[in-house]
Amino acid sequence: MKAFADLPDNEIMALTIYGEARGEPYLGKVAVGSVVLNRVDLKGWQGKTISEVCLKPYQFSCFLKSDPNSMMLLDIAQDCAHEATVNRVFAICMEVSDGLITGTVDRITEGTHYHSTGIKVPNWAYEMKRADKIGRHIFYR
Repeated sequence: MKAFADLPDNEIMALTIYGEARGEPYLGKVAVGSVVLNRVDLKGWQGKTISEVCLKPYQFSCFLKSDPNSMMLLDIAQDCAHEATVNRVFAICMEVSDGLITGTVDRITEGTHYHSTGIKVPNWAYEMKRADKIGRHIFYR
């Protein structure tokens, strides 16, 4: 995570949205960003800032070294740091991140956790209340 440490919160959240929901429709991207802010609001063990929440180990799979997304995110982060042009989908993720942070985009889930519909339901989900299904993610609180 050290490679991401110097990036501002809005870019960290955009990278998280990209890594977790780049194939989702717009509302799916907003939902993942909503989860990040919902966790920040808790100010608990998950972190007190967007960067702390997103980069906390084992919370967002896209940042795991074993996840193929992590190398792609590092490349995009370097492009951000050098003000290079990034791809269109990441630009949308930046718009979602900026909008959620400034309040011009509304949160659409109260969820603090989620998983893809394409995996076996994780054990932690049985202890939580299902909040929403948006795109290919199921959200819990």
